[in-house]
Amino acid sequence: MINIILADDHHIIRTSLKVLIEKHEGIKVVAEVSDGLAVLELLEKGVKADIILSDIVMPRLDGIALASTIKERGYTTKVVALSILDDEKYASNSFISGVSAYLSKDIEEDELLFCLKHVMKGKRYLSSNLCISILERFNTELNMLSRKMNTEINFSEREINVLKLIADGLTNQEIADKLYLSRRTVESQREALISKSGTKNSASLVRFAMRNGYVS
Repeated sequence: MINIILADDHHIIRTSLKVLIEKHEGIKVVAEVSDGLAVLELLEKGVKADIILSDIVMPRLDGIALASTIKERGYTTKVVALSILDDEKYASNSFISGVSAYLSKDIEEDELLFCLKHVMKGKRYLSSNLCISILERFNTELNMLSRKMNTEINFSEREINVLKLIADGLTNQEIADKLYLSRRTVESQREALISKSGTKNSASLVRFAMRNGYVS
């Protein structure tokens, strides 16, 4: 049985959540309150709950402060944040404060149930729509960074040729023989490539070259 305390300052939301949750066997709402302080009062009185399903924005004590206080006082009850604030900043602050999961209020019923069971196993969870949003932003930033780096680094034709052979795994001597250069020149080219790309060694240089389209 998963025992849950609902914390939200909107009575209609609490009622709707209770009806939705208690349709499912093995889950029970043991209490409903309108703010974080009321949750702490219940815990101090000995009310047992596995999960607190809490809004983020509440009077007196909000969801993030509630999670932090529960963590500080050593309660084992887990906090699942449920919020209209569909923003990674609030999600990040919530996890740092000690929540086990962060869900947006437009979450589907199946995902909510999955999350509750996931949290009961000692794991953390972030709602799928937020995960997708973060990945999309991260991908955009990577592409912007890649384009910026490509425009700022001007490799010479010789450097590109050396870079491609480094990526093929050739040694300095093998590259020198293939390009009719001295080994010392190839060594200098390798060092220049590492310096220009801001990488640390040949392995990271190759990763950089592949990531930014210099080699395939």
